[in-house]
Amino acid sequence: MRHLYWILGLLVALAVAPAANAAASGDSGAKPAQPATADITPAASGPITAMCDFLKAQKKFSFTADILSELVYPNGQTIQISRRATVAIVRPNKAYSHVVGDDCDREYIYDGKTVTLVDRDRGVYAVTEAPATIDATTDMLAEKYGLSAPLSDFVDAAPCVALLHNVRTGDFVGNHMAAGKVCDHLAFSQKSADWQVWIEKGKMPLPRKFVLNDKDVPGWPQYAVTFTDWNLSPRLPSSLFTFTPVKDMRRIDFLPLATKGQEKPE
Repeated sequence: MRHLYWILGLLVALAVAPAANAAASGDSGAKPAQPATADITPAASGPITAMCDFLKAQKKFSFTADILSELVYPNGQTIQISRRATVAIVRPNKAYSHVVGDDCDREYIYDGKTVTLVDRDRGVYAVTEAPATIDATTDMLAEKYGLSAPLSDFVDAAPCVALLHNVRTGDFVGNHMAAGKVCDHLAFSQKSADWQVWIEKGKMPLPRKFVLNDKDVPGWPQYAVTFTDWNLSPRLPSSLFTFTPVKDMRRIDFLPLATKGQEKPE
């Protein structure tokens, strides 16, 4: 799993150019789907590979993600934050997400040339030029601005390359329910995180649930997503990928990682 945190609800890292070129060409050989030392059982490898192949084949899709995130306060107390994201993807160069929740009302809009991040709570937005593909753009946002998200791995052009890049072990847990579907429940571990994924059984092996525990933070806070409303042939108007600011909305600048203490969408 290359990305560990959901920021603006979507899509967002190393070696940007090689990774982007491999994804754009459909060649996942730029790096192995998993480390040579990874110990993934056949019972786990089959479902995760089926899911990745199925997602990779989808050129246009949308879904809803209900997200629960835990925040660990300095005193050790854990607080849960709830969000809902609506996501739409048109490969290779259109992406949209709207995240509304306890702590945010934000949009992400990528039109193949620019990325716009909108913070409706604060009435501000930022725009930056972007590469020509979704994958290259998410890598750019992660590397240059520190914007990253685990769900970007599920919409990557090579999902298993993204998901399994740092995995050490993978196991089949059982046939369990998630989002009302019977799923293959899988568990994976890596140095900085443990994560689980529930993959729908049958002809459409879609991810139905995802849970990640961040081992770099005391208390191992959890990030959990339930996927619903998958649509593999959505009608998406071109206006969805175009942003027009409302009156009194203020444009601010994207700030690179080296810049501290200044206002920017988070």
